[in-house]
Amino acid sequence: MPTVSIIVPVHNAAATLPRCVQSILSQEYRDLELILVDDGSTDESPGLCDDLAEDDDRVIVIHQQNAGVSEARNAALDRARGTYVQFADADDWLAPSATKLMVRAAEDHDCDLVIADFYRVVDKRVARKGDIDLEFPLTREEFADCMIENPADYYYGSLWNKLFRRSIIEAHHLRMDPQINWCEDFIFIMEYIVHASRVFPLNAPVYYYVKTKGSLVSQGLSMAGIVRMKLNVIEYYDDFFRRVYDEADYEARRGEIRSFLFKYAHDDGAIAGLPGTKKLGRERVRAFVTPGTEKNPFSSFYFVRKVLDRAFETIADRYDLELKDLQVLSYVRHAGGTCGFAEIVDFCGLTSVAAASSLTKLAGKQLVRVSPSGAALLGKLADSGSDDEGKLASALRSLSEKLEASERAKRERRERLTEPAGNDEPRGLFRSLAADAPVPEPAVPDPAAPASAAEEAPRPLVAIGLGKKVAPLVAEIDRAAEDTRALCLEGISDEERAQMAAVLGRMMENAKRTFAE
Repeated sequence: MPTVSIIVPVHNAAATLPRCVQSILSQEYRDLELILVDDGSTDESPGLCDDLAEDDDRVIVIHQQNAGVSEARNAALDRARGTYVQFADADDWLAPSATKLMVRAAEDHDCDLVIADFYRVVDKRVARKGDIDLEFPLTREEFADCMIENPADYYYGSLWNKLFRRSIIEAHHLRMDPQINWCEDFIFIMEYIVHASRVFPLNAPVYYYVKTKGSLVSQGLSMAGIVRMKLNVIEYYDDFFRRVYDEADYEARRGEIRSFLFKYAHDDGAIAGLPGTKKLGRERVRAFVTPGTEKNPFSSFYFVRKVLDRAFETIADRYDLELKDLQVLSYVRHAGGTCGFAEIVDFCGLTSVAAASSLTKLAGKQLVRVSPSGAALLGKLADSGSDDEGKLASALRSLSEKLEASERAKRERRERLTEPAGNDEPRGLFRSLAADAPVPEPAVPDPAAPASAAEEAPRPLVAIGLGKKVAPLVAEIDRAAEDTRALCLEGISDEERAQMAAVLGRMMENAKRTFAE
């Protein structure tokens, strides 16, 4: 049995259906079924649906006389077998990780409903949309508190940015009402939430909603017409809050509840020039597939890195970070928890200014820790705005001399204070963990050198370690790496994987020898 059933009503959608279906069948989450319901189409849609079913056994096609989108969805719900149910419209499409992220959120947080951000598409422009900035499970009462502030937003009223548990749908015989031709999906959602215990708001955009359907206003309806239609829905809306709130809370918020009558359904257009609006395609990490690149022996590494970057980008969005911030944090995490500034600049391919800016932001969020002297240097670099590496190098050398002299004096003073009586060696723990001391890099002893000649490992001018609040983000980074590994190794046997690991290990050792001067 599939874990997820994705339902797509189809009516004269031959022009857009291939894009929608391709986005579903190429999901990173593979354990799904796609139910296409041809609702009496008169174009090429019926044959296209059948062809898609022949090409992929996960596709199920239902043909019916034109009865409307509600009946189409109901027919699919009768046929669905998944643990979860997801909806899409034939002229929209899903982000590659959409189903994976929503299923993971539902299972990690034991939630009955996942509601996610989405992309709003107008022509060639795209803008991210969402409403709840929190990212932890909400009770249905807490979710209702959020919804009452902005009930006409598509974020709350649309099916396609949500993941439902089919067991709840079937236990309470929930279906779309075919007698209602406006807000029928919102009414279904409200009926479902009444029976849900926990809702998880996922701060990651999972869906591309294309502005082709048109709101009531764009369809040319007058304000009076909109009010008449909403009067048919307000009874459902009012009943929802009566069932979710206790009597006192309902009475206290009755005015806010009734204000829904005068609010337009809206999704705030993606308009060029407004903050957050981008050219379509620029909102996500891209990889350039040029004919002939398969001849490049390193093209595979390029595409693997792009897959990881795309996973990092999703995490960065949720934590209000940039992709480069996740790349920096990932390096610190995989460098054993401590590394130098120069390493980060080199490995991540960033300028000193960009790396300093990223580290300053991460330190402010307590995701990395930097000694006060190092933080001062990073602040100067970040504020300089200069990309002239010669000037930066000169400034670094000057400040380095001052900092090293200061640190040397501090070390000597601590050694005198911590040196025990007798001939024991001074303890170095206090020195390395002091709040104002740089975090030392792990020493790598030279096995060929006599033990008596071992010297203290050199310390980087600016040493960076993991911060106090980094644990959840480290878990996300590790999971992104594992997801990337699973995606790129899909269809490769264990024996082949072992051979690949051995070859890649030898390649790395050969490459490292080049830099062993």
